[in-house]
This record gives sequence, C-alpha cells and structure tokens, in this order.
Amino acid sequence: MKFAWLALPLCLLLGCAVPQPSATVQPSATVGVAPHVEEAPAPTAAPTEVPTPAVTGLPTTRDTDQPYATEDRSDDVDGYQVHFIYALPSDGVDAFLDITGEIELSATAMNHWLHTQTGSRLRYDTYEGALDITFMRLPYTAEQISEVHSRINDLLEHWIKITDLAQENKLYVVHYDGFFVTPEGYCGLAPLPPRGIGQTAVLLLRAYNPTHDLTCPRNFTRSADFTGFFEVTILHEVLHAIGLVAECAPHADGGHVTDNSQDLMYFAYDGSYSPLFTHLDYGNDDYFDHGQADCPDLARSAFLDPLPAQAELPPRWQDSLRNLPPDPVGGMQ
Repeated sequence: MKFAWLALPLCLLLGCAVPQPSATVQPSATVGVAPHVEEAPAPTAAPTEVPTPAVTGLPTTRDTDQPYATEDRSDDVDGYQVHFIYALPSDGVDAFLDITGEIELSATAMNHWLHTQTGSRLRYDTYEGALDITFMRLPYTAEQISEVHSRINDLLEHWIKITDLAQENKLYVVHYDGFFVTPEGYCGLAPLPPRGIGQTAVLLLRAYNPTHDLTCPRNFTRSADFTGFFEVTILHEVLHAIGLVAECAPHADGGHVTDNSQDLMYFAYDGSYSPLFTHLDYGNDDYFDHGQADCPDLARSAFLDPLPAQAELPPRWQDSLRNLPPDPVGGMQ
C-alpha cells in the first residue's frame, strides 16, 4: 500500500507491497514508509515439517527487576488465539515495552476498535488476566537483521519455531524493536493471501527509509479506546495472516481491496484521514460478514471471541503449521 504523509507520497500504512527476493520467501503484505512498489509474489515453497527444536532458548538477560516471560505461559482460555512477542536484536536497546504496558494498551485499543466494527474481538493469549507477552532476544545484530529486508518475517517465524515457542492454536504478533533499514519502505509484514503461509505478523518499531530519510512513526496509543497508527497497522497485518482478503472477494487485488480508500484493507492510504474514519470492509462484501459460504470471512474466524458458529481457520493453516522458513541470516552466529 502506498501512503502520503504530510503531502508526501509515502508508504506509511496498510499494505505497501514489497517484491520477494527468492522463490523460497512467502509473499508478504507490508506497511511502511516508501513510494508505492508493485507486488511480485514469489511461488510458495512446499511446506516442510518443523523439526524437533535445536535451540531451547536465546540470551534473555535484561536490566530490570520487573518480572517478564521468555516462554509462552499457561493460557487462561482454550481455543485459537493471538500471542504477542517483544523481540530485540542482540545489540538492541531494550525499551521494556512488554513490561511497561505499551504493548498491552496498544493491543487493547486495537481490539476495542475491532469490537466497535464487528461486535467481536480477537481472542488474545492471556496469563492470569493480563496479556501474555514473550520477550525474545535474537542472536543477530540489528545490521544483520536489516540486511534480510522483507524476509524478516521468515527470520522471526524460524526462531519462534526453532525455540519451541510456536503452538498450533496461535498466531504471533511480533513487535520488533531493532533499527531496520527498509529501502522498499514498510512498517509491517505478514503472509499475503493466497499463496503466503505462516503464523507470524510483524510490526517494525524502528524502521528507516533512507530514500526519503523517514522513519516509521513510533507512536503507540495512550488510551484503550483510541486506535492510532500502530494499532491500525498491525490489525491490517493480522487480517492478512488470517487469510484476508481472499481472491474470491469481488474487490480483491493482491490480498487487499480496491473499492474504498478508507478501508482497513485498502492497498493505499494517503494519510489525510484519521484511523477513526477507517472502515472495516466497506459495503460488507469482501472480507467481513459478506454471506458467501465459500469465501473466507473474518466474521467466521476461529480467532474471534466469542467463537462464531461454523468457525473457520485461515486457508492453508495446516501448511502454515508445517512450514519452517529457512533462517535468511544463515544460522546462529
């Protein structure tokens, strides 16, 4: 998706497309800070069985006395749910967003907006009543990770699975807090339907576009009932991970919609309106409550709470579970 921010043609939000560098990379949706780039989805690699994890943990020492989690804690509820991760490169500056409340408040506001639109919320993974957020420090520097560009989604999912964090009933939202140079321009990534597979959506908190000398706006909401830039961005990416927008939708184009520029899943956004005026499926004919039994619908998603009648998993969910993306950096250094 492309963006205009302060009258510049910038890719700052929903769905800026990024070409894939190799045939093994899963197509991804992007959100970011660059001119519009046409999407060139690569063929989807055949799913591979996830092996027995070779790594049981990564360095987790932090300069804090506050409790934090380095693994998925016991779930408060059963069912399909969204789990949040705060990830840093090996040399990253720790902002402690998992323990200071920013990520939890942002997730709450995102769900508040979704509830106002649908009457439902995403089912979050919680532990003792609070959002269960896992801290993950990756074994690579920010520079090494930045060099993989759009394959950061592969890198994150690789480590989520190889460290035995991944569960078969969960989608993962990763807040990556490392400096990240993005010539293509994006602030978020997720598997892009119909060929993309995976369990992970990522929000890039420190992405930088050298072409325009711009960064992704590092702004979380300050209110549980106000949805801002980051909240709209990651919700867009989560819906991609759920399998939306499907090709069978009447206004679908490369995982996005084309019928209204203020739709959450529109391929471009000009920055001239607030997220408060964003529509969730303008006209209800593409991805929410559209009434087509043979076309994926957010209203029937197994990740919603309350659980809908005839709840459905994302298309190719079993392929997503089996798939272990190769580590684009090349293994632990």
